[in-house]
Amino acid sequence: MLEAVWSRKKIGLIIGISQLAFIIIFGFLVDYGWDGSPASKRTSSASHSEVSKVVVVLPGKNASSMALQTVDHPVPVTTSKFPVETYYAMFQDVHVMVFVGFGFLMTFLRKYGYSSVGFNFLLAAYVLQWSTLMRGFLRLSENDYRIKLDIVSLINSDFTAATILISFGVVLGKLSMSQYLIMVLFETVFVTINEWICYEMFFIKDVGGTVAIHLFGAFFGLALARTIHQKKWSHDDFNKLKFGSHYNDLLSLIGTLFLWMFWPSFNAALATDDGRYRAVFNTYFAITASCLSAFMTSSFLSHGKFSLDIIQNSTLAGGVVVGAVCDMYLYPWGALICGAGAGVISALGYFYLGPILDRKLGFHDTCGVNNLHAMPAFLGTLISAIVAGCATKEVYGSGYYTQFPKHAPLANTKEFLDLKALYPDLQPGLGWTPAIQAGYQMAAMGVTLALAIGGAVLTGMVLRLPIWDAVNEYNVFEDDTHWELPTKMKRDDEAQLRERIGRVSKDGDYNSDQPVVVLHTLSEKKAATGNGYYSDHKAPV
Repeated sequence: MLEAVWSRKKIGLIIGISQLAFIIIFGFLVDYGWDGSPASKRTSSASHSEVSKVVVVLPGKNASSMALQTVDHPVPVTTSKFPVETYYAMFQDVHVMVFVGFGFLMTFLRKYGYSSVGFNFLLAAYVLQWSTLMRGFLRLSENDYRIKLDIVSLINSDFTAATILISFGVVLGKLSMSQYLIMVLFETVFVTINEWICYEMFFIKDVGGTVAIHLFGAFFGLALARTIHQKKWSHDDFNKLKFGSHYNDLLSLIGTLFLWMFWPSFNAALATDDGRYRAVFNTYFAITASCLSAFMTSSFLSHGKFSLDIIQNSTLAGGVVVGAVCDMYLYPWGALICGAGAGVISALGYFYLGPILDRKLGFHDTCGVNNLHAMPAFLGTLISAIVAGCATKEVYGSGYYTQFPKHAPLANTKEFLDLKALYPDLQPGLGWTPAIQAGYQMAAMGVTLALAIGGAVLTGMVLRLPIWDAVNEYNVFEDDTHWELPTKMKRDDEAQLRERIGRVSKDGDYNSDQPVVVLHTLSEKKAATGNGYYSDHKAPV
């Protein structure tokens, strides 16, 4: 009895139990942060995150005897830490990318449009709640064991959702709904742990998520696809199920355009000061260059014509490749070179590498995530190490220590004292050199790959358990497995129905001896009118 109920109601129960758990945890731990609290409560509730560390110079008898002391300097209660007018516009752009851009980009599948957009909607909303909690768990001790909300935490949750959706694109159409939910539950944990290591331990430069978002999401998805792979998925006949119609591809291209237009906001959302302007400029030109190079490469590969698979995806590669360096001094010409190179590499990957990964190595990648995210992100990480390693004080000027805060000298050193006289707002750093920063950029890539691949293998092993109702091979890329579809009425039946509707009396009753039945279930609709799509629920007997 219980097993039968579980089988029928599994998806709803997983969603319901998860939401109930989120509500309980939010009730005990989550609260409005500094900006969401009235000024009268900001002082009393101030914690480590509501004060800034200010280094003051204590005078001595002579210059050599001067001392430094770090004191807490409370943020004025009337000051917003993350003003809405500064962050909300770009936050909303990122939100559109996650829910509209990613969703419609995946509608190229012939009979999986409902699931592409609908599951994207569901999974992203699930991640927004779960990632807020996961990221907050890692910072409880900093906030008096409370999870404090601000606009930046919402942007970070959207970034986590983007990471999950990149992985989702690799296995699109090949998992059941319950498997998707379990994948999201596990992957979010690994994503937030990786973010913590990259940003809080390695202090890498990655404002646009080349490493933490694109590299992690792509390799997690690829490793998961290999773990759950079935040999029949690499057969040519299986892949024919993916091919959509003219309208599928047109909808997918709309998703591409949404992503393309808003990508500068995605990369610049968390950048600060003059770095935010550079992030917009560099991304703007990089993504235009990847668009041109993708069209060019596609024309060469397709004998003068364009491949929509390449245009839908490779045109976006410029935004991926500059994510880690967009707020640095890349220069516009450098952004163009990076974007153009990423577009070419991505397009070549679709044409040459994709079939090899699928047929020879067993990496069935539904959306070509390896070509749009994995390869450009790998290249972008290498570029970030080079650009960070070449950074100089002469180039960055007064913004050098703002851009690379860990390069500032250690506290209580003469070098720091001298710099403090020049830059009163300077905070102590770790005394890093550009070479050390470059080393940590590369170390973050290694950790990201290890966590993504290891986490995906573990998640894949869990998903292979029979309890999660794996999709049968004849139900892949099929909306009918998960959705109630509208039925399509045959032309003769529609003509008869319209004739009857024309004889409806003023009081709304049919002026006919034949009864009318209401079709409640999909099987009844199909039995009465045939397979397909039609929204009318009434049909003549």
